[in-house]
Amino acid sequence: MTWWKNHEFPSARCLFLQSIKLHQKGLWKSECICGRDVAPLKGLSVEAEWNLQSSLCPCAEPKNPVSSALASWEAYYQWRSLPLHSPVAVLLHWPLTLYHCVQLSRTQTPRYDGQDTLCIHYLGPEKELLQLAAFGELRALFPSVQIHIELVGPEVPKSRDGEVVNISRYACCSDKSCCCKSSIGSKDLSCTAVTLKLWKGFYHERCSDILKVLSTITPIF
Repeated sequence: MTWWKNHEFPSARCLFLQSIKLHQKGLWKSECICGRDVAPLKGLSVEAEWNLQSSLCPCAEPKNPVSSALASWEAYYQWRSLPLHSPVAVLLHWPLTLYHCVQLSRTQTPRYDGQDTLCIHYLGPEKELLQLAAFGELRALFPSVQIHIELVGPEVPKSRDGEVVNISRYACCSDKSCCCKSSIGSKDLSCTAVTLKLWKGFYHERCSDILKVLSTITPIF
């Protein structure tokens, strides 16, 4: 039985995570009240695992590229060959929201060449800072696209300001024999990694700094 911090009654999210044996594990730690005081300084790590079997999480390349725009979670789960009871949507709503925004802006074309760039300014990240590995799914959603995400907000630790995080693989599953555990595993050497840069402060305070750094990048969003 879990001893709840400060003797508080567990939230519905805590109970849900406990019921699927993910409470306070890996990427899921910041998803409940028990993880509120998890200091980002302790690790904005991308070396994270789903803590799920391979059949329940997207730990490797999709079987097929996206053939048409994904308009629902059901469509995403079907494309990724996941059962609807998989809980990964709890964490993947960050990258899937970005994907949906691109669809709405009508900037995505059916096919990209290796020179295309997707640049996103992401404002106000909080618990996402402890779930950076989830953004690796953008590699599957935008194949062969160079993705740059500027994460800007006051919750970024001062010691991490300006840090660049490259995600070149998907978060691993818990199956010891899965290909995602190999030296190449879930990496696709033909695809540029998702690049995240952390900026501490409010957007209006850091915008000029960001634009200077991105002056050589042509954003499409």
